[in-house]
Amino acid sequence: MNREESKSGHPAHIPKAMPAIGGGHPGKMVIKGHSKIDIIRQIPFFESFTDTEIMNVEPHIREYKFRKNQYLFWEGDAAKMLYIVKSGRVRLLRTTASGKSMVLEVMSPGKVCGGNTLFSETHRNSAQAVEPTIAYGLSLEDYDNLLTKYPVIAKGIIKFLGQKLMDAHDVIISLVSSKVENRIASLVVRLCENHGTQTKDGIMINVRLTRQDIADVVGATVETTIRTISRFQKKGLITTVNGRLLIRNIEAFRKMVSGGH
Repeated sequence: MNREESKSGHPAHIPKAMPAIGGGHPGKMVIKGHSKIDIIRQIPFFESFTDTEIMNVEPHIREYKFRKNQYLFWEGDAAKMLYIVKSGRVRLLRTTASGKSMVLEVMSPGKVCGGNTLFSETHRNSAQAVEPTIAYGLSLEDYDNLLTKYPVIAKGIIKFLGQKLMDAHDVIISLVSSKVENRIASLVVRLCENHGTQTKDGIMINVRLTRQDIADVVGATVETTIRTISRFQKKGLITTVNGRLLIRNIEAFRKMVSGGH
């Protein structure tokens, strides 16, 4: 899908969800409820809000639908909206110097997408729906208004940005100091934690990633990535089922990560 096609398919606004009460955590968010109110509660910015304050925030956050492969926003676009994934998945892409798209991260339900709207005038990456996706959007204008009315939001934002900074630091350290094998092991562990489902045969990764996608994320050539994954497969650590990775021995990958720094 090219840029023109995605722009013509603007996200459709859908009616407000019925409110309910839920809970959340400022770090890795797990969707405990599927109503709009449930998910707002789990956004780090609003973690300390009372029930009444959450209800006051709700009208400022709208639902948007995205088709498979439709873009939520493009790298370089004016940063005017941040999204929280309700259902589906969104991948963050960055264009390399050679013009190729590099997968930075795959956002699952509960994750904040486009967070740089809070501190940058333009988006530093693109966001594309991997599958039919519903996301909640908060405009920069509404965010500014809410911040003025509820200064406590700043505390949640500091935590959110601090976590993002620590995650980025871990990735940089991994890229600089680890072998490709350890970097792929680190990615496998993160995928299991964020996108994994326990089965009788191991942990199934609920995101389809090509070998090129994995190579881009870990900063390796696709040839090296293929060879490394093949070694994992021969050892019985990993296999592929219907295009998805099945991790048969997560502890082996955790040991690689701890031994790779």
